Amino acid sequence: MAPHLIQFTQDELSHWAGMGDYVLIPPDRSYEIVLRYEGEPPHGDSYHMLSLGDRRLPGFAWGCIFTMSACSNFIAFSWMERRFERLTTIVDVRLGRYFVLPSYIYHPRIEWPVVLDAVAAEQPYEFVGNEAWRTF
Repeated sequence: MAPHLIQFTQDELSHWAGMGDYVLIPPDRSYEIVLRYEGEPPHGDSYHMLSLGDRRLPGFAWGCIFTMSACSNFIAFSWMERRFERLTTIVDVRLGRYFVLPSYIYHPRIEWPVVLDAVAAEQPYEFVGNEAWRTF
């Protein structure tokens, strides 16, 4: 079965993707993110391998809300480094790096350099330039 295509736009920067294979296309259409279904824990969401071109992000992306920045430079989503934790990561697609936020956000909204919770009034995370990004 062919993967589901999801086109992000300036008007729709967040989409749910899970329980299958997906190709996520940013607003500027300059790259594709491939989500390949890997499995699911008992009574849980699906988890996926995430690739950007020929680079694979370590760990797994959860089937969840994926949010892109309006500039297409960043994507945020639920992530696990090892089974079965749930963290939030933001990927800088241009520089091939990612950063794990200190607290979990199910539905992030990116207003760079700030990542907010789109549905709850939680404390936003603001990037200040001294974060320890990981490359992939």
